[in-house]
Amino acid sequence: MSNFDDLKRRQISETIQKKIPIPIENIGTRLKDIRESMGMTQKQLAKRINISQPVVSKIEENAATSSLINVERYARIFGIDFQGVFTSEKAMEEIIKGQAEKKAKQILDRTFSNMAMEKQAPQEDAYKFQLNQLIEELSANPSSKLWED
Repeated sequence: MSNFDDLKRRQISETIQKKIPIPIENIGTRLKDIRESMGMTQKQLAKRINISQPVVSKIEENAATSSLINVERYARIFGIDFQGVFTSEKAMEEIIKGQAEKKAKQILDRTFSNMAMEKQAPQEDAYKFQLNQLIEELSANPSSKLWED
């Protein structure tokens, strides 16, 4: 075995043990790397998990389009747990507040433009006050209306 193969196997093992999440578009490649570093062919793997070799190939090409059941079965053959992980740079509250701000601006812009046509447009500080009030209101009780365009 080459030094490169050994290094690759150690790196894969480390990321698995540390439970480092990977983007869904890279899952197939990761599974292929695991299988290859174990020295197993697609045909051998397919036989062990009772699926066809073309299904193994499809999983490795694009696991995102494969069933999660097959992805999990694939990983378990090697004693690896597949755990779907959702990650975000932002807290859910921040995401909701961002959407609430977007929605509040839509609502107020529509209202204030009508008022401007009637020459009743409020001052900028009144707009900001109303905007903050509406953002807080929409954020406090998010509903499906928050996400309608």
